[in-house]
Amino acid sequence: MTICWAANEKKAKETAMKYWRTGSVPGPLKSELSLPSEFEAAAKLVREEDLVKDVICGPDPKKHLDEIRKYADAGFDHVYIHQVGPEQEECMRFYQREIFPMLGRIAA
Repeated sequence: MTICWAANEKKAKETAMKYWRTGSVPGPLKSELSLPSEFEAAAKLVREEDLVKDVICGPDPKKHLDEIRKYADAGFDHVYIHQVGPEQEECMRFYQREIFPMLGRIAA
């Protein structure tokens, strides 16, 4: 699950666009691109509204928990969280404070 935590949603979207545009290049195209320069060119076509379909952006715990719930409902018992951007420690503090205490409720 790819996320971009930041102090506000606007900043998170800006950060995700800066660091993770290639993550929103459509799947079939990814398998055809062979050079980094090709990925960079394809990523320039990714719009913010495309990216937010793939990346949970911002500090709203509900959005993060709702996405985790989708995986839990599908039968997953492990979810890997990929934080995009440099605010790694802040993201982990957010998950420690806001998300981890709620995970038992998702599984119930």
